[in-house]
Amino acid sequence: MLPNPYTPGDRPRFFVGRATERQLLRDKLARVAAYGEMMGPLTIVTGPRGVGKTSLLRDVAGQAEEDGFVIAWVSCVKQHPFLAEVVDRVERSLERAGIGSSGSRRIKDLTVEVSAGFAKVRARLEAGPVAQPTALVGPLEDLLGRAGRLVRERGGSGLIVMIDELHAPLESTREWEYAPEQQALLHGGVLLNAVQNLAGERAGLPVGVIGAGLPQTKSLLTRAATFGERSHELVLGEFDDTDAARLLTEPAAALDVTWSAEAVTEVVRTARGYPQSLQILGAATWDAAAPERGSELDLAAVQAGSHAARSALASIFEARWAVATAAERAFLSAMARVQQPVVRRGEIAAMLATSTESLSMVRRNLIVKGIVEEAGYGRLRFTIPGFERFVLAQTTSTREH
Repeated sequence: MLPNPYTPGDRPRFFVGRATERQLLRDKLARVAAYGEMMGPLTIVTGPRGVGKTSLLRDVAGQAEEDGFVIAWVSCVKQHPFLAEVVDRVERSLERAGIGSSGSRRIKDLTVEVSAGFAKVRARLEAGPVAQPTALVGPLEDLLGRAGRLVRERGGSGLIVMIDELHAPLESTREWEYAPEQQALLHGGVLLNAVQNLAGERAGLPVGVIGAGLPQTKSLLTRAATFGERSHELVLGEFDDTDAARLLTEPAAALDVTWSAEAVTEVVRTARGYPQSLQILGAATWDAAAPERGSELDLAAVQAGSHAARSALASIFEARWAVATAAERAFLSAMARVQQPVVRRGEIAAMLATSTESLSMVRRNLIVKGIVEEAGYGRLRFTIPGFERFVLAQTTSTREH
């Protein structure tokens, strides 16, 4: 029996699409490798959940390692300071790369210095006034710069820090106003200041910092430091039909299995370009068919796997519905009842017999939670195809009971 080549919710075995974004990121890293200089300002990859932000970063990281870079991978936690994790991951990545003992001692000295800065800043925050980032920016600059040079001195290309879920630490602790965890906000400012300063010096600093997060990441960074707006943003959306078809056919082809044109058309139509849905539908079709080498996945296989696919998608829908408040669910229900891919705020307000202004906070919270996204001025859409049908079913069920 052949293994299932599709990986819903995990890094894809075969990375498909995002050619423009991959090339742009690789070009940035090629400059670091060629000239031994800073990559430039912070680069962030943004988009709704499930469009492949983390997968893109992992793909670029894998290629970068082959090209001689040391990768420090950081995963942020919601409303939690993150620079200690950055420092720890940089140190660990150098150890894995076998950086010499003298270099390691200097890095450890710098990590102690940065950690001491954390303690001082934490004490200031607890005392009342908001601390300034100057206590940490210099040591963080020194740490990143020194680490990059150590890699370079030992024949590598440089250091790349990749920060996933970068929006998470900077999210508000309250739903009715922006009130971030103060130390996490400070860490965002420190990171931006350090990267900006390194980019300004550039020469002899073989370092790059790349982040990924939800669509609001750039605006959250700008709250941490005004020049967060200078961050270079790559926005990921749905796949076009060509890349969606490739996501289905290429993993199967590697195992000598093909898809019929009708089966591909049906899955692409159902998924509407959403990468996670494509993986779910592909995996369910494969499991239902249990193909052997040389066989074909046809429309009957897609239909046989449809129940399992719907169950997997329903689990995602239920998780999003569960985090919505009563007011947010009313908003989502009104949005779903419009039954259009893109919905105007005025249409939602009319459904709820209220003003668009009164819905601004609910709208913001749903965007922060990654359930809806802006689709042009005054327009919204759900971030995962099919969620509108789930919402309508929930609304109908509630009314019946």
